[in-house]
Amino acid sequence: MTDSYDFAIFGAGPLSALLAGLLAHGHAKRVIRVAGPVSVQRLPRDLDLALPLATRPETWRLLSQSVAETFALMQSIGARDVVRTTRVKIIADLPTTRDALGHMAHAARGYRQRSRDGVFSDVALIQGDITLHDSKVKSVPSARVTFPDSGRVALTIDGQPVVADRVVLVDNGALLDLLPEARRPKLLVPLPMTTTLTVPAHSLAAPIIRFPDRGVTLVQRSDLSVLALIAGDTDIDARLASCLTGPFPLARRASSHYRRLITRDGAPLIGPLGDSGMFVIGGLGEAAAFLAPPLARLLAGRATETEAAWFAAHDPAQTDRSTVADFVAPGEMVP
Repeated sequence: MTDSYDFAIFGAGPLSALLAGLLAHGHAKRVIRVAGPVSVQRLPRDLDLALPLATRPETWRLLSQSVAETFALMQSIGARDVVRTTRVKIIADLPTTRDALGHMAHAARGYRQRSRDGVFSDVALIQGDITLHDSKVKSVPSARVTFPDSGRVALTIDGQPVVADRVVLVDNGALLDLLPEARRPKLLVPLPMTTTLTVPAHSLAAPIIRFPDRGVTLVQRSDLSVLALIAGDTDIDARLASCLTGPFPLARRASSHYRRLITRDGAPLIGPLGDSGMFVIGGLGEAAAFLAPPLARLLAGRATETEAAWFAAHDPAQTDRSTVADFVAPGEMVP
């Protein structure tokens, strides 16, 4: 007998786990999550940080409400220690970026995100695993995705067909691996990324520092080593060195290379891909996991009027994106 689900969620990060759990337990949906194992030795490829470079107030309104929901949710499932707050410093080099940062800070301040001189306080951060043990969600490590002549996505697991009313692609890995380039919305483009870990360094001015014009984000760990996420594939060493304070030479313990999907216009892309049965969640960046509650309501058909309007404006079917297009940092643009 063919297994049948309301949703098949593809993705290995916190957003996919939260989304699957909310749909199964909060909205009584039949959910299967496809998430391959991630080596504990692999360097992190993303930060789950509720601080997008967004200048539009409506985005901050949605995020502010969802962050509060996420904190309450994590406390209710006994995972309170997985989410906490931190300080983030954003250093802009170019006048246009400084202007955008000013607009961002002003918009964020209206929704309880405090900042001063580029330092944002009490920024929500997810650190640690979100497990689905003892959950109604069925979890499997892999599934085969094909597009028959009908154009509608088909799934098989261990050689057996699986029916899912909607296949949801959540993170970079799922979008890049399972959505052929010919079917990928043109707004979604891959950005080369490098993650590297240094030996202990001098203390940074904040636990997390972002240099949007240089395409570098630094995260200092408790042992003073620094995890760096570097966008693009040119002048990596020079850009990284320009962001660190030494002592030099600063050796690296490990590095890895991968790709991240971003949108050309800086705004998220969220919604169904025609009649294919696929639903994409792309371009949300570091804040993605904190938008799980409204995304679950959207997929379950229970979005509020405000949420529905925000998501409709970011739907792949929208041809006019002028009302949602946002700032794209020069250091994180695709050439």
